[in-house]
Amino acid sequence: MRLVVVLLAVVMIGAVGPLQANETQTAHGVVVLQYHHIGDDTPRVTSVTAAELEAHFAYLKEHDYHVVSLGEAQQLIASGEVPDKLVALTFDDGWRNVYENGLDVFKRYRYPFTIFVNPALMAETPRLYMTWEQLRELESYGAQIANHSNRHAHMTWRRDDESETQWLARQERDILAAQQELEEGMGSEQPRFFAYPYGEYNPALAELLVEHDFVAFGQHSGPWGTLSPLAQVPRFPASAQYANLKTLATKIASLPLPVRSVEPKNMVLGHEQNSVEIRFTSVIEDFRAAQMNCFYQGQQFQPEWQDEKAYFTVEGIPVGRSRVNCTVPSLSESGRFYWYSVPLVRPNTQGRWPD
Repeated sequence: MRLVVVLLAVVMIGAVGPLQANETQTAHGVVVLQYHHIGDDTPRVTSVTAAELEAHFAYLKEHDYHVVSLGEAQQLIASGEVPDKLVALTFDDGWRNVYENGLDVFKRYRYPFTIFVNPALMAETPRLYMTWEQLRELESYGAQIANHSNRHAHMTWRRDDESETQWLARQERDILAAQQELEEGMGSEQPRFFAYPYGEYNPALAELLVEHDFVAFGQHSGPWGTLSPLAQVPRFPASAQYANLKTLATKIASLPLPVRSVEPKNMVLGHEQNSVEIRFTSVIEDFRAAQMNCFYQGQQFQPEWQDEKAYFTVEGIPVGRSRVNCTVPSLSESGRFYWYSVPLVRPNTQGRWPD
């Protein structure tokens, strides 16, 4: 079966809110980097070494990037006045090696950063995760601690014979219990930021988080812009092959493609949906339509255009998580690219997929 996915994106460069005094047409955003482990003896796919992390921090300093906390980023995004060259740093899971191998780097740079933790896993397997005492120590060097759910489960999965209402109530209990536990562990009220385990969410889960005043972060790529939904904020992975500064530097310099609406709203497809036609509509001002390229599973697509509507088809969607990345050069800022990512999940016949 073929699924038609329609991305209705309206790019309103210069018309999405107040800009800085330079009056450029470019709408800037905040590039959020995502890390997990720090070490050379941990799974490479989710790891950076301490030397790589320090190289990233040194690059940000040498190239005059301003590292902000997620709270500062949220305030600037809400104001619509986003300065250029903003970066935020996040670490998922609260692994103990982040403390053991990253402490010296955090002390040297004193950059703000956020650690997303799973309180239940911390209690059950303390040898793997940071203690509350270690997390409180890291607060002294720029850390804020935030919610990653209690157990890092696939939050969109329903249990057998569980209704949608029951599933959503279970997720609500987990999110709020984790927030309470982390605030008790830290000894103070903590900001309401949430990172989806595995970057997986659906409209009901996103709406639930907004109702409880959370800003929620996924694992699809792109900068955080003024039109990014507050429960679907993108982040760039910065571990493994993505740690290479030759390519990471391009992402750090990227610009948010201001997308106003997207269909389908649910990143989780049906098992039979293995072909996707992607369409988007944009007002072409700060880029040339013919220069846009989209990338998926090693394939490159140059969208066809009809007036202000572009389209292309993605086929052979595998079981599991994947994403389509679209980039296009900015006309007003040479060497920089607008970036937008579409996350997809295709389940198996049992409605599940690998971690």
